[in-house]
Amino acid sequence: MVDDAGMPRLLEIIDEAHEALYDHREKDARRLLDDARRLDGRHPEVRLLEVEVLIAEDLVDEAIAACEEAKDDNPRSMIIGLRLATLLLDALDDVREARPILEDIAKRLQKGEAPDVAADPKDKAEAALDFTLEVWLTLADVRGADHDPKGALAAADVAISLDKDDPMVRVARGSALFDLCRLDDAAGEVAKALDRDPRCPDAHWLRGRVLTVKADNDGADKAFARAIAIDGERFQPPFRISEDDFAGVLEAAMAELPDVIKGALKNLDVIVQDLPDIETLKKSDPPLSPSAVGLFDPEPLAPNAGPGQPVRIFLFRKNLEVSCATRDEMVDEISVTLLHEIGHHLGLDEDDLDARGLS
Repeated sequence: MVDDAGMPRLLEIIDEAHEALYDHREKDARRLLDDARRLDGRHPEVRLLEVEVLIAEDLVDEAIAACEEAKDDNPRSMIIGLRLATLLLDALDDVREARPILEDIAKRLQKGEAPDVAADPKDKAEAALDFTLEVWLTLADVRGADHDPKGALAAADVAISLDKDDPMVRVARGSALFDLCRLDDAAGEVAKALDRDPRCPDAHWLRGRVLTVKADNDGADKAFARAIAIDGERFQPPFRISEDDFAGVLEAAMAELPDVIKGALKNLDVIVQDLPDIETLKKSDPPLSPSAVGLFDPEPLAPNAGPGQPVRIFLFRKNLEVSCATRDEMVDEISVTLLHEIGHHLGLDEDDLDARGLS
């Protein structure tokens, strides 16, 4: 274990390694990792450097395994816990495993426990604040993805209390308000984010989502295009499709369903609409998100209908367009959506659907 005298050198090596990774000099980063290991191979920052080197080498499974091992060796390390959670989210979209890790870190931070960030003493407070802000922003995203918009809003509010001028805290709050069907409030947060950073792609993308639900398609496309122009790696153009062409995509998606699911469709009406009705979404607690691509309505189409009357599954074309960048993606998304909504028809709740990969 490195002593206080050796810590500045260890941090210097780690910084050099991260610079090498940024410049795509993986061999140099690997060499520096070996140097850091010789000083203190068990230090959390060294363990995290190993994870980043493995990711740069396109060894994602190995990176996750290394991060899990590091967490087992350092169970109280907040920085390792956060990195494991973000890896699970980025590589596997595993909200179920990531959320408890983040909730535990957030709880400990609220109790006043200091994060184990490694930094020069003069930078320690700033590094701790940056870490804490990242935890709450990530937790807001995870709670939102886990059908918990109220929890997402609470996490975003904590983030705002830490740094009200960070545009991403406004995006986080706006995203939660959007999922709560508070569209005007969400638009207000987007405006605040863009006041702070006019080039914030996440804010432009969220503006596009809000305008989509408000049926302002031209405004939405301009906002989406702005986000793509700023960050074309993370954001892709919506796959726009006519009503007639959508019918063909729907037919292709339904042809891919398992036979047992096709059988369940015999007593279901699949109805295509541009967008969901906000008042219908608000009937749930919490509300269903306006970005929903599908909805199961257990009420029969005809009033006072007897047993065996069809119930309805809605597909929302405009939201599907925003969620997909290609025709193949849309076919897959419709298939998953139908499986999800038919699952509701068969009595599965959200946890059951999540466990089956249909959320």
